[in-house]
Amino acid sequence: MIRMSTSAASHTLAFLDARHRATPGARRVLTRDEALALADTVLGFSKLPLPGLRLQHRVITTVRITRNHHVACVEHDLLSLNFPTKIGSDIRVSIGTNVRDLAMLRRVMEHAQTCATPLPLPTADDTPDPVEAPKVRSYLPVALWRDGTQHAMDILNGDTVANLVRPLQQSSLLCAATILLMTRVVLHRPVGGQAVWGEETDSEVTVSARTPDGKASGWSGQAHRDFTRIDPARVAHDAIEMAQRMRGAVRVEPGRYTTILGPAAVGALVSALEFAFDAEGLGPFAAGPPTRIGHRVLDPRITLTTDPMDPEGGEFPFFDDGYAAYPSGKATWVEQGILRQLGYGSPYAALNAGKFPIKAPAALHMSGGPTSIEEMIAQCERGLYVHRLSGVDVVDPASASMTGTTRDGCFLIKQGKIATPVTNLRFYQSPALAFNRVLALGAPERASFGLTPPSLGNRDTWGTWPHAPIIVPPMMVEDFNFSSMTDAV
Repeated sequence: MIRMSTSAASHTLAFLDARHRATPGARRVLTRDEALALADTVLGFSKLPLPGLRLQHRVITTVRITRNHHVACVEHDLLSLNFPTKIGSDIRVSIGTNVRDLAMLRRVMEHAQTCATPLPLPTADDTPDPVEAPKVRSYLPVALWRDGTQHAMDILNGDTVANLVRPLQQSSLLCAATILLMTRVVLHRPVGGQAVWGEETDSEVTVSARTPDGKASGWSGQAHRDFTRIDPARVAHDAIEMAQRMRGAVRVEPGRYTTILGPAAVGALVSALEFAFDAEGLGPFAAGPPTRIGHRVLDPRITLTTDPMDPEGGEFPFFDDGYAAYPSGKATWVEQGILRQLGYGSPYAALNAGKFPIKAPAALHMSGGPTSIEEMIAQCERGLYVHRLSGVDVVDPASASMTGTTRDGCFLIKQGKIATPVTNLRFYQSPALAFNRVLALGAPERASFGLTPPSLGNRDTWGTWPHAPIIVPPMMVEDFNFSSMTDAV
């Protein structure tokens, strides 16, 4: 176990606060040794026995471009230390802090423990066949860190922003763009147990363009763990071109259409469908008796997997309940349309169900096919092309029925060709049903979601980003249901 003196820990925190002013290319977040030493020091402040501590250090750089050239750059640096406690016999709480002064951290620990008692490690004592996770656990090696993303944080005021702003300024449209970059580390430090470590980077660029009359809009985005793999100028060009093509949109009657969904649209549906794989949820796949495992639930061409070592996405090879981490490896959820397994929203729920913790999927990867979007359009006699979906929300969990609107690119297809842009439509559809009416699949790619602004229901006042990587293909489906017209742009 790494031990750290109080003076050394104070020096580490002081250095951390000044790290963003260090030499370009310097690491923005704690190293594994620094995180271990700080966690051990903070645990040493506790007067009561604790099961462990969770440390997260996250730095996010956000560049916002409005009205084609107004640039604002903000950096969010959050160091959080969480340890679990319980008040009385039922109320479970997690104490978190972003304090970076060791004397204040000691006071936070002491104050929290005056009104709380330590929370014991979860067990499955209430189940007929108790299952406990093994003490020694094996975690897959992952490579989610890209130096190119960290380096980009130092040069965002240079060519990167200029290359994005230039096409926006040359356009006659009203444009806004967002550049997002993140470095993050997570450490689980159980007392007397195995420390679990993860580090990752992520990045995303999105551009929204709108005509001066406000009647047509376009959008484009790219996301990748390595920022050097993103082409901001291409993102800007695609968004501007889409907005130009949406000029003169006409109304079409709602109803059921053969629909070609772009990767961003499919990604929105798959992301919202994640709840259906929770064994304790209300989704259609968990419906009994006892579940639909072993039954066909999607089109036979569809396979859904998660893999921490996925080079295009991936995720940490563990999941946690705030202070204890459990391994999560590669998993196949749907194989050629057949449901193979379900997961749990938390390790505690799995243990109480008498199961070894299996994480419900987040970073899903859907199999694809050989058909390009252009070939799908050529094969469509009459239908719609939907570039993106917005405001997707689950209406009926039992059937996974969802609603939302088309956004930033919707076109009527006639006789294998794009006929005209159409105004936005509201849809009411269950992906669990739509993904059973697949006509063609294209090459999978990572869907871009951008920054979700804060809302009344979102406790994170900064907003939600990044999203777990969702890798999906464009898709042509039959009888996609559009329930009404909408004037939203």
